[in-house]
Amino acid sequence: MQYATQPVGERRFATIDWPEPFEGVKEATRYSKQCIQDIRTPLEEQDEACFTFNVYRTSGVSFDEKLPVLVWIHGGAFLIGGWDRFDGPSFVASSRAPIVVVTFQYRLNSFGSLPSRLFADKGLLNLGLRDQQFFLKQFIQKHISLFGGDPNMVTLGGRSAGAYSVGFHYFHNYGEDADAPYFTRAIHQSGAATSRCFPNATSPHYVDQFEVYTAYLNCTEGDDEEILACLRAANVSDIRDVSLKLYYDSAETESYPFQPVQGGPLLEKFGSESGYDGTFHKLPVIISTVTDEGILDVPGTLDTNEDFISYFSGVSPKLTDDDLALLGGLYPDPAAVPGSPFANSPNSTQFRRVSAAYSDYVAICPGQETAYRASREGVPTWKVRFNTNNSWPAWQGIPHGADERYTWNEPQVQYPRASSMYHAYLASFVATGDPNTLRYPGSPKWPRYEPSRSEKEVDRVPPRQLVLQLRGEAAVELDSIRRDACQYWRDPERAPRLNK
Repeated sequence: MQYATQPVGERRFATIDWPEPFEGVKEATRYSKQCIQDIRTPLEEQDEACFTFNVYRTSGVSFDEKLPVLVWIHGGAFLIGGWDRFDGPSFVASSRAPIVVVTFQYRLNSFGSLPSRLFADKGLLNLGLRDQQFFLKQFIQKHISLFGGDPNMVTLGGRSAGAYSVGFHYFHNYGEDADAPYFTRAIHQSGAATSRCFPNATSPHYVDQFEVYTAYLNCTEGDDEEILACLRAANVSDIRDVSLKLYYDSAETESYPFQPVQGGPLLEKFGSESGYDGTFHKLPVIISTVTDEGILDVPGTLDTNEDFISYFSGVSPKLTDDDLALLGGLYPDPAAVPGSPFANSPNSTQFRRVSAAYSDYVAICPGQETAYRASREGVPTWKVRFNTNNSWPAWQGIPHGADERYTWNEPQVQYPRASSMYHAYLASFVATGDPNTLRYPGSPKWPRYEPSRSEKEVDRVPPRQLVLQLRGEAAVELDSIRRDACQYWRDPERAPRLNK
């Protein structure tokens, strides 16, 4: 089903708007094509005209009864993804209470975000993020009741880049959205508003990328209006090709080439700043991470401390020499420090070390920061570490995405009981606002995340969180993983240099 005017022709690289009204009945029994993206999704299954959504509702419940709603924002590095990244039917069918699940699509890669001086001047930054907000504010809030959903009980959830997106909406309690949330609670899986980094549109690497982009499309001549018109008329396959080239060429730079940027809509200030000054929506929240978030994203060829430092200098170019020296000390060099927890890497000497640091940088410590800021404001907050292997090779640990199929109670996982437990907690949160109300029989009560309020570091006890363990059992643990390192990544003074 279509939720907006499709972004084609003159609507390419334009802000989103309502669809044209129509009379009669439209066929909506088949899934739509996905937005333009990586060719891992077959080309015949992609289309620029991709502003569509799907609704799944518990069967046998009268439409007069308005049910709690989960709206899921798919991940995929703002590069790939679509409606098929979340199994809405399974999530609904396994829920112990009747609910509605909604999945939808938004513009990806350069169609959704093309950081540049031109797009900043034209008010066209963060288009994909604005697609999300339009769908949530203008469609869900106004029309989900027609599908039997309750607009006053909307949980916003997402994983990876979808969770970054959830974070941007959650941490945007200012401007036009001040004290006007368009959702009721939130689920962040492996992502937050302070994950990775989000420089502004004039960052040097964005300037370079835009030059390569426009040159590839032969759109370098003329004034701004002529260049924009050229981009809107460019061949869609050429745009896909250059977008993918720039993405894969930037694998070890500080940010994705096509992502929301600081200074644009919904990210007028860094997420960390909203956390520090309290300008985020004080809504119940679940935060989850997996144990080895970054292990599949880091190179396996780094052998020396100099390699380690050089890698993070590339990831965060604004870090000072002192910052980098401190970073090196927080993650002891296995080649120089006896007893380093990062020794015995399966390939290069520095692999476990760089994996741990990158995991903390991209997801683990940002998740901790979100949980800390929300809980300190008295917001009902729950945090979980997913530590259940799903047939991954031992050297990969529990990598990013390991929890995906467990989320919707997928039976074909290594530990089906863990799948049932994890889904039940999340579905209970969607249905009631508390993950414990309808939790799976025999699973432990998930404690609220409550940081110590002691002013003395020595007296501070780490908050409690849930952990789904290696063989699929749930338990309660302290959130104590690499605490000193997380303080480094969460430091307010360092946040601007990290573009967080």
